[in-house]
Amino acid sequence: MIRSQALLQRERGVAGTALPDVLRHSGAPRGSIYHHFPNGRAQLAAQATEWAANWVADELERSLAESDIERALQSFIDKWAVILRESDFAAGCPVTAGALDANDDSGAREAAAEGFRRWEDLIREAFIRNGLTEEKAEALALTFISATEGAIVLARAEGSLRPIERVAEQLRALSSRELAEAAR
Repeated sequence: MIRSQALLQRERGVAGTALPDVLRHSGAPRGSIYHHFPNGRAQLAAQATEWAANWVADELERSLAESDIERALQSFIDKWAVILRESDFAAGCPVTAGALDANDDSGAREAAAEGFRRWEDLIREAFIRNGLTEEKAEALALTFISATEGAIVLARAEGSLRPIERVAEQLRALSSRELAEAAR
């Protein structure tokens, strides 16, 4: 049910994802929602946002461990481009959906903030390992996450990969310049 909520909220948002749709998508019996999620929809949205944030963080961490930072970050952006293209721009980031759509007491916004911080920390640490100062690494990591998430939203709105492609170009140039400067 958590995975189904995350997949549906990346297309419909938290508010647009109804419990009957989650049940249908997951194949779970009706009573299971309140058994596993006694606080109902809000709890499910929070846990789905957390699950999605952790899944992305695990993918990012694996990518950063397996290749150089520039390739890993390009791979991160490329994966979002594939999701956008394959969904005909219907699917965005379920973590962003949790941040934007959730009411204040749902826990989804908090889960999203925590997820974004984890992604930022992973990228910041990778930049530090590659010679950037703490300050530069933090700024570049925050810029990377903010620009990528914004590009996903714009790409969905436009129905085009143009925003994500342009942001990827600029982030590549920025990170290359900062890494080259740190290597001197």
